[in-house]
Amino acid sequence: MTEIRAIHRFFPVGQGLFASGSVEFWPPQPKPRRNIRISGQTKPAPIGPYRWVYDCGSSSGKHLVTNAIADLELTSNGDKIDLLALSHFHNDHINAVVELLKKIGAKTVMLPWAPLWRRLLIGFEQGLRASDPEMLFYVDPVQYFAQEAVDRFEQILFVLPSDGEGPPFLSDPPEIPEPPEDRGDREKPSDLGDPISHGDLEGPYGDLDRRVRILRPGKSIPVNGVWEFVPYNDPATEPDDPFGFATKVKSHYGLLLTGRIQERQATLKDLRALYEATFGHGAAMNNVSLMLYGGAVGTWKGRSANDYFYHGHTRNGRFFRTYETRGAILLTGDGNLKDAAKWDSLKRYLDPRRAMRTSVFQVPHHGARANWHLGLASAASPEISIFSSDPNHSYGHPHAEVLREFWAHHPVQVDQHSGFSVHMVLER
Repeated sequence: MTEIRAIHRFFPVGQGLFASGSVEFWPPQPKPRRNIRISGQTKPAPIGPYRWVYDCGSSSGKHLVTNAIADLELTSNGDKIDLLALSHFHNDHINAVVELLKKIGAKTVMLPWAPLWRRLLIGFEQGLRASDPEMLFYVDPVQYFAQEAVDRFEQILFVLPSDGEGPPFLSDPPEIPEPPEDRGDREKPSDLGDPISHGDLEGPYGDLDRRVRILRPGKSIPVNGVWEFVPYNDPATEPDDPFGFATKVKSHYGLLLTGRIQERQATLKDLRALYEATFGHGAAMNNVSLMLYGGAVGTWKGRSANDYFYHGHTRNGRFFRTYETRGAILLTGDGNLKDAAKWDSLKRYLDPRRAMRTSVFQVPHHGARANWHLGLASAASPEISIFSSDPNHSYGHPHAEVLREFWAHHPVQVDQHSGFSVHMVLER
């Protein structure tokens, strides 16, 4: 028997999002040679776990996410997170990422690629000033993490806009993989994606060393040959630029990316004034959101158990068994699925056969009606629907009509008091 053991967990951070999980692969028993069975032969040790995190932030209270990080640190055994994915650049999704890196670390930090002018718009939209330390993240994420987290990450992986065809869908793994020789080396770099050459992305400026890589459209992230992560950076989210803001920012690349701190801050101050004069205060530019699918490769049957966390206490939930290849998770961050066309674009890139395997679905934007359309629940058809929000927050998420539509798909409220996890065992 071959097994995949996967955990999907959502921490109680209120208005924000902090999800994590792990994937562990248990190889089959080796076939004995000449039908000779060895007495006492034990099953091979598992490969992994491969550990991931999706977003790490809260606007309900920094202590909530600090407590959640401490909880995750207890189970890390001193190992770095394999994949830390940031959906977008909003405070309630990223304001504890540096703390997470300092305490646990990550091999790969993955985030959606957006050009400098667009990142600046997002930073200005959130009210950041030129002198705010966090503004460096929007200017140069690599330099920001290198400055704030030093050596607690190994590489930055930018996911380019997901144009064209998605990754090929495999009905079955080519073969059950052999355990790697370096399976015990938890510190081996992952080397995901492709290295970028001089002139890519931000041109001759910025930090283009070995830590910066890109994931091109149609590529996925394989895990031990039996699991895959497929990121989706919606190519339709780039805002219009009727005022030529991008061109004006490009003329300042040198000062922004390689200039002294005083030069960068003076340039940012001028660009912020230009932003306010052209786009106005509070312009809605923060619609980028990296969605992430994670699921098994091939045909498996499985079972799962759910745990609910209330004020630190655990209660085991329902137990069910299914003979389908479910067990996949689809994380949407604050992604925009406001109409059927948006969902169809995502489903087409993932491949409908992946989309139909979704067992756990994080409802976009905390259950906001602006990022949802009637029919989304039946189109996604998950076993479990996660609403990560603070119902007492002024935003009022989740909105009643969104919650109502997902009522038949086991909606779970994750807030500042309660968390949730799913433990899956897939077999073949």
